Amino acid sequence: MKPYQKFDGLAIGKMDSYLSSHGLEKSYRTYRPQKNFGDISFDFQRTSLKFDQKEMESLSDDYLTFSAVGKFVNVSFNDQQFSRASLENGMSGELFLFDRKNERILVEHTSANPTGPLHIGRVRNSIIGDTLSRILTKYGHNVTTEYYVNDIGTQVEALLLGTELFGSENYTESYRKVYENFDKYKEKVEEYMVRAESGDSNFLEDSTARLRVFLKDVLVDLERLSIKFDFFIWESEFILNGAVKDVIVKLTPLLKDDNGAKYLESKDGKMYLLRSNGTSVYFTRDIAHHLKKSAEFDYAINVLGEDHKAYHKKILFAMEILKIKNVGGVVFYSYITTKEGKMSTRKGNVVYTRDLIDEAIEIAKGEINRRRTDLTEEEIREISNKIGVAAVRYNIVKFSPDKPITFDWDEALNFDGDAAPFVMYSYARARSILSKLGEKSEIGWKFNEAESKFLREISRYPEVVEDAVKHSRPDKIARYSYELAGAFNQFYRDCPVLDSGENLQKRVEIVKVFSKTMEELFQMLGIQASDKI
Repeated sequence: MKPYQKFDGLAIGKMDSYLSSHGLEKSYRTYRPQKNFGDISFDFQRTSLKFDQKEMESLSDDYLTFSAVGKFVNVSFNDQQFSRASLENGMSGELFLFDRKNERILVEHTSANPTGPLHIGRVRNSIIGDTLSRILTKYGHNVTTEYYVNDIGTQVEALLLGTELFGSENYTESYRKVYENFDKYKEKVEEYMVRAESGDSNFLEDSTARLRVFLKDVLVDLERLSIKFDFFIWESEFILNGAVKDVIVKLTPLLKDDNGAKYLESKDGKMYLLRSNGTSVYFTRDIAHHLKKSAEFDYAINVLGEDHKAYHKKILFAMEILKIKNVGGVVFYSYITTKEGKMSTRKGNVVYTRDLIDEAIEIAKGEINRRRTDLTEEEIREISNKIGVAAVRYNIVKFSPDKPITFDWDEALNFDGDAAPFVMYSYARARSILSKLGEKSEIGWKFNEAESKFLREISRYPEVVEDAVKHSRPDKIARYSYELAGAFNQFYRDCPVLDSGENLQKRVEIVKVFSKTMEELFQMLGIQASDKI
């Protein structure tokens, strides 16, 4: 049993026993208080109960100290007992284990139109989605990741037309030329739309083949960030396999007519499913997509930009009609803008992810060369790549998804403070200590204040992971990794390890547990650890 779980259980057991013996209702909530108020607090504000300080103190024992403050009872855990439980739990590896869950969870993310390399605004979706998938997996869920490829739509048809007219070598520029003069090409784009949405199999097969080439360009950038997908779903599949027709059949009794076009109506307005020419719209195909998710998974989560909130509400309305309840999971994220405003591939005012990664790697290489003269070129290249990629991922995921980010090159590539290099360096320092060990000795189980404080921070790991899962907040993992790295640096300053005499083996084991904790966090953050920073 994990340390906080064990000691919380002891405190709750004592409190429940006390309430039962006095014929009182067990009506309270518990939470983790600020550090000055103990380790767990019982909140009785919703009751008329008040507690006598001496009576509460009488519940204290070798593990727990009770204290009453008005309608609150605060409990502190004995430092020696809790520290030993924490270290033993970390040494056994139990601290990092979570029960396997039976739910099959789908996480859909990125799903960017392949109209050009990913810019940093789009890659926020990818990094949030990938990190969330990793956290869910670590927590014990069976997770599948999906990229939904939009191979139908105005942007896609404009891309295909642009590459036909201006060549596919610089497909982004060809796409932009069509969009800059859209009125000139509108009729042809609409012709392509009709062919695609009517299920012209030859046209769709040719389109998909060309789009696969452009999609690879997106995937190259994502692979550099250690982001991969279990499978890809193409929007056109739902036309070709008859799923769109099935959706129309299921919803026909509720559809209304508008000069041949068909729509659903809600309090928020009309939701069109078919055009007057009988072709489906994106909304219809997305309903089919969600039905597929519902049939194949226990729960589905989608990572979407905040401007999709109204659209997602429409999907939920359709799902409610169809009595589907397991596909409404969503993480909305706010966009990254530049100082000049919102980025757009169509307008060309973008910061491409690949450029940011390259720049981060170069800066990392300069830092490595400045600090280390004992590394080979190959080692410098490997370490710089790890640091550069980690810096990009961390710099984006450390913010709460709903917080907007204004991109700044200097801030994005700042390797000091709350940044991946700081976290990675703390881990490398710990590994360096462990590489200098001699023979193993007996562990002394008496802990000083600095050791206990650090072990408490390590023991938060399971709760942080659970909290990140519960609230779909990958930034909580980044925040904890930074806080834990800072706590290690403080521990290292206050508690020498290699020359600590009778404390040596105990502190070695603490450093080992810290290293393992960081490795678990790195896996969730998509950071490749290095011992040689």
